[in-house]
Amino acid sequence: MTGAGDGSSLTRRETVAGAIGLIAAGLPAPAPAATSHFEIAGAKLRWGGAPVRLLGVAVGDPIYIRKDRPASDYAVIAEVWRANVVRISLHPGHWRADRDAALRALAADIGAARRAGLFVILDWHVIGFPDRYASQPDPSWGLPQDAYDPDLALAVEFWTEMAKNFGRDPAVLFELWNEPVVDPKLWVSTGQHWPLLKATWLRLIEAIRGYSDNLVLAAGGRWAHDLKGVAADPIPDERVAYTWHCYPPEDKGLPGRWFDTLDGVQKQHAVVVTEWGFCRTCDHDIRGTPEDFGIPFVRNVLEGLDLHSTAWCWSAGAEPALLGPDWVSTTEYGRFVRNYLETARRPAAAATARPG
Repeated sequence: MTGAGDGSSLTRRETVAGAIGLIAAGLPAPAPAATSHFEIAGAKLRWGGAPVRLLGVAVGDPIYIRKDRPASDYAVIAEVWRANVVRISLHPGHWRADRDAALRALAADIGAARRAGLFVILDWHVIGFPDRYASQPDPSWGLPQDAYDPDLALAVEFWTEMAKNFGRDPAVLFELWNEPVVDPKLWVSTGQHWPLLKATWLRLIEAIRGYSDNLVLAAGGRWAHDLKGVAADPIPDERVAYTWHCYPPEDKGLPGRWFDTLDGVQKQHAVVVTEWGFCRTCDHDIRGTPEDFGIPFVRNVLEGLDLHSTAWCWSAGAEPALLGPDWVSTTEYGRFVRNYLETARRPAAAATARPG
């Protein structure tokens, strides 16, 4: 598919004009666009021609999870936690309620992350199946009941606006759909929904490609854990990689734990694990320990398969939480992830590379 070109082709006049437009609309001026751009080489990512591995954390959304948090958090993530990427989310319900406020909040956080020298994964944080099923947030969370709205027309509108506003900075990746799920009782990876998801993702990619050829991340079914069928029938766009989510209960006890549901996609395409994590005392959906999940997952999957990743969630509240109530101290899980980011294998040429 053809696109509008990446940010490396922008002239200074075009960049300044874009910033003036944001300021006129009441939005924060963005960080300067990166002069390099991403390339996908088989299953590998390159930045500015050099191999790069995305290693970082998901921070949630700027309206709910990060409400009232300072922009300086992103410097801490980059400098103290040694991350080179953050995943920033937006709930569909917040977009539907007030698009201008949501766009301002995203612009502020994306700009802060970019000024800290981080790559950014922008995530449409829906849980559900396009136009069919939506997960309902727990009322105690304080989210609107339509937080995970799976309206496809709403998603098309969102990605059109994101491509217009952030699609000239190639250091921003677009994650089309957080967690596709059609049946909350479905805990077996079958790949049966991939053909429908692929057709849906093509509609969203078409909306993006009218304004940007930034890298796009596409998910499979079963809460983004089922990648079966993707390797045999990939999306026909050379600038698409695939997302995968993994928590302790998934595939537990199965002989081919984790590998069967990946279905060999990582051999042909770049895979970014945009959510993973565990918590010793949390609900069963994420309950796990370093011994029964964290260590084997990092050793056999993240490092064993050389996957990119962002651990969920760099916050004091969203579980599994990396931080303590003071937003400074770390949980058991947070200490595990911070140690992983300090010791993870990084391409030598990109060990200190930043996208700014």
